[in-house]
Amino acid sequence: PDEEYNDYTKTSSSGVGLGGIWLWLRGTLWSDDLELNHDGTTQSLVRREKAMQKRRRFRWGAASLMVFVVLVGVLAHIGSHPRKSVAAGVTTAGEGDVDFYVLADEPFDFSDTEQLTRELEALKATSAEFIIHLGNANGDKQSQCKEYGFERAAAVLKESAVPVLVIPGDKDWAACGSKKKAERSLEYWDVNLGKFVEHWDHPLKIDYSEDVVGNFAFLHKDVLFVSVSIVDAPTEASEVTNRLEKNVAWTKQKLAEFGNDGYRVLVIFGHARPSEKQNEYFSPLVEEVKGLNKPVLYLHANSNGSFQQYTPFDGVENFKAVQLEKRGREAPMRVVVMEDVKDGDDTFVFERRDPTMERIEK
Repeated sequence: PDEEYNDYTKTSSSGVGLGGIWLWLRGTLWSDDLELNHDGTTQSLVRREKAMQKRRRFRWGAASLMVFVVLVGVLAHIGSHPRKSVAAGVTTAGEGDVDFYVLADEPFDFSDTEQLTRELEALKATSAEFIIHLGNANGDKQSQCKEYGFERAAAVLKESAVPVLVIPGDKDWAACGSKKKAERSLEYWDVNLGKFVEHWDHPLKIDYSEDVVGNFAFLHKDVLFVSVSIVDAPTEASEVTNRLEKNVAWTKQKLAEFGNDGYRVLVIFGHARPSEKQNEYFSPLVEEVKGLNKPVLYLHANSNGSFQQYTPFDGVENFKAVQLEKRGREAPMRVVVMEDVKDGDDTFVFERRDPTMERIEK
């Protein structure tokens, strides 16, 4: 007998089992294979085109339904986790979260100025509340320790759409080559960048230290922020001891001022990485942190290597530190201090921003 060929464009009462249903679905709704009549000849072009249009409508309908289901699921997930936006990896800050950016070692030369200016202006479109500059705002070899270098840095940073607070770094004063040059350079820094945030209208109530240039503190949304003058460049031993001891006193003063119930998180800003050079500050600080039972973060500029998130002291798990990426390789990094932290979630969210083409090409 002649071999029979199924005409998938017509329904039939035969093949009611699962195999028949699958065969019908495959042929009627999915396959675009050339179909044959019972005698082995091809179907008419008109009939075949109608069948193909029917399949295409089905595919588009099925695909649209799948997209709709996935979208509903994503929106439902976002509704139950409001801190994540649709874009993966981008945190939407809640009303009680603190959203700010950090950078360091910029602008370091004229070629970097234009790029950094654009990045600072772009923050207007974000939920950033302020920016912290972790030092070396005047690190260019030609302008380092010179007054015009600080004036230029101030002009660039003023382009920021949000308030900027600055702390001094090695190249801003300590690495100027002599005590006299260092002291004069620190004066230039203080005049141009010392209370830099006052160029903006802002709600932050900032207290400045009278003993150490560059030290400030403020409480914002139950997060206590404290900056300390910490640098790696060597200065006279007596200067180092005096400055670090005053840093300890400044930090303890702020902790006592707000009390254990007056804040939920402590964030400390410094320029240098914790090391033996800074032991006169960090050793007393660690003892304080052990008794806080609160999350503590130390943010610092890059000393050697790349971005790093780490625990600087053994046995003090509530004390975390983050080192920024090397200068010029990334745009300012975003930091979000979360208010409502559930079990397993991090108090601190760090979002590193991909370098622009201008930075990649350097």
